[in-house]
Amino acid sequence: MASPEGAKDMSTQVNRPEVVDFLKLLDAMVTHQSTTWISQVVAENEQMKTIVKQKEADNNTFVRTIAKVTNDRDAEAANCERALAQSNEDKAKADKLANEIDDAKKTIAEKNQKLEEEASTINSLKGNIETLGQEAKTRDDVIKKQEERHAKDNACIKELQATLGATKSVLHITSTQLKELQDFSCKVVDESKDFVLGEIDKIYGYARMVAFKFFTEDLPEETLINTKAFDEIVYLVSPIPMPASNSVHAKRVRIAAFLRLLGYRLADQIFIPFYMPHHTSNGNHNLPTGIDPFTLLLSNLSETDPRRELHLRSVLLEISPQEQREVALRKAADIADEIFSDMYHLVISSHHEAFLKEIHRVCELAVKSWDTLRSLKAKIEPFTVTEEDTEKYWLPVELENSGVGKKSQANGKPNGLGSKPSMHSLKSANKVTLIWPGFSYGSEVLKQGYMLLDSQVERAEEEARPSKRYVRAMQRAATGSPVPSSPRRAQMRKPKVLAGDVE
Repeated sequence: MASPEGAKDMSTQVNRPEVVDFLKLLDAMVTHQSTTWISQVVAENEQMKTIVKQKEADNNTFVRTIAKVTNDRDAEAANCERALAQSNEDKAKADKLANEIDDAKKTIAEKNQKLEEEASTINSLKGNIETLGQEAKTRDDVIKKQEERHAKDNACIKELQATLGATKSVLHITSTQLKELQDFSCKVVDESKDFVLGEIDKIYGYARMVAFKFFTEDLPEETLINTKAFDEIVYLVSPIPMPASNSVHAKRVRIAAFLRLLGYRLADQIFIPFYMPHHTSNGNHNLPTGIDPFTLLLSNLSETDPRRELHLRSVLLEISPQEQREVALRKAADIADEIFSDMYHLVISSHHEAFLKEIHRVCELAVKSWDTLRSLKAKIEPFTVTEEDTEKYWLPVELENSGVGKKSQANGKPNGLGSKPSMHSLKSANKVTLIWPGFSYGSEVLKQGYMLLDSQVERAEEEARPSKRYVRAMQRAATGSPVPSSPRRAQMRKPKVLAGDVE
């Protein structure tokens, strides 16, 4: 085993880092307590060897003792080997630590570089901070000025609040007065054209159903020979012919006559914006049937000033609404009785009661639907005359029983026609006879009216022509006034739906 002095000399000669580290570990082992103890044991062994050599010749009895000491020495040598292995293991750990130190140095170098970059950024931020500080100072000056202005504004606000209090009091009074005024008017609403058209179609569809139900049956012979009854009806519906037969063409003109009588009466007495209570209509006996000053006023005003017309109509609708409904229902009942009185001769006697009941239902339905339409913002108004007979205002009435409206809805044809006649016949017609009123929606035509073409009554005229009673009826019709043509438009003014160009 090398002495500590020899280990130090060797460390001075070898200058490699790993050797230096290893020698340092050996120095640590040398200075360790176990090394001192080993040295002592080795020294004792030398002493023992000397004693054995000296006493070998004298005392062989010490052989065993020497052998034991030798074994102890071997054990100590094994301990030294183990210490050397531990030293090698410590060296490996030292190498590992050296690698970790190198990695740590590399990391430190990177962090130093990053710190230098951050320092540069910080210096830049310092410049920005100085700029921001200057801007903050400028803002403080602005805020100070704004605070001064705010103080002035607060003073103005206090003055305005005082004024607002007075204004609120005035507004409350005005709102109360406005509410009182609103209580005097009816609430008007908006509805789609489809809704309005649906209400109008309900009336015509039901009337058409009644017409086909009662005027498509064969009349008994005793009815057909009653020339006086046919003469009276011809007088009412002229120029519609009324042949006394059960032909298809005769039945069609009876349907047309019923629709014409009913349509004109509903247009003039039911389809009006305001129903005059009996106690306010005493001075209007000289006006035509169904016409009153309010109806004429609203009809004309709807053209020149629609907003004022809407307001006036809403006020009128709120005047005795229950009494207005009663007046409308009484008018509907009178119309039903008049139509029955005019047409019952052309209905089988066993069906008279049912016929009267159905007419009343039609008229009541007209009142109900029209009551819904009267309160709409856009004014709904019937028309029974126009300056020109064109497809814009009139369509030929369908006199064939094609499901009475059901088939027409499935086919999607306009105005409830199942299969309308060709409009070519309208352009070549010598005359047209109006059957059912059309309707305007605001300033446009919502639904055309229905009319009879001369081609539609040609066969019926041929059947009625040989009859002398028809000639006499026509002579009487020439001296009278068969059916009024919507006096509110024919006598007082032109209908507003004619304001535009005819399509």
